[in-house]
Formats: sequence, structure tokens, C-alpha cells
Amino acid sequence: MKARFTTEQPAVSWQPLDNGMVDVTICLNGQEVTEENQQMVEKEQYITVTDTFWEYDFHQFREKAENVNREAVEKNPEKYLEYEPQKEKTLEQKVQEQEETIRMLKSCLLEMSEAVYA
Repeated sequence: MKARFTTEQPAVSWQPLDNGMVDVTICLNGQEVTEENQQMVEKEQYITVTDTFWEYDFHQFREKAENVNREAVEKNPEKYLEYEPQKEKTLEQKVQEQEETIRMLKSCLLEMSEAVYA
């Protein structure tokens, strides 16, 4: 994704949050872009306005601080242009995993009891 800013940006911005999360902003391949636009100043009267921006390949994400390493991001920010944070499992997914674990443990317990008491 491309993003525009009025000022030049650092390649990596790292913002720790109070809840153990971190906001990471990646801005790479910056280019200064100038555009001319027509702007109406009075009825039927226009002037040409020149705007200058910094345009970057951009990605921003929020992740648990324990899941992402600041030094790694700063060393190779291009690797993180497509990074997707680990998604929290839904309650249904967690229950399903627990059910599967309980079934497996019951099966193991039955096998062990047959081996011990047979």
C-alpha cells in the first residue's frame, strides 16, 4: 500500500503500548511527489495550487510485543511490508481444540489402564 505524508518519515516507527502490544509503522522507498491542483477561490475563478508530499510503500500493524522483534524489523523492514499479526483464536476454536485434547487424553488414559490392569 502507498501512503502520503507532509514530512519525511523514518523507515520504522516503533510505538510500545500499555497493554503489552506495539504499533509498528513501515515507510520504505520514499519519493517526494509534487502535484498541481485547481482550487476554486470564488465563483468560476480557479487558481493552481502546488502540493508536495512524501509517498512511501507503507504498512502498519499492531502486534503483541513478544511476537515481534524490534531489531529484526529495523534491520530488514522490507520483510515486514506484508506482515500480518497473529490472530487471536475465537472462543469456538479454543473450545474445539480443548475438546480434541480431552478426547485424545481419554483415549490415552484408556490405553494405559488396559496396559496396566490387563
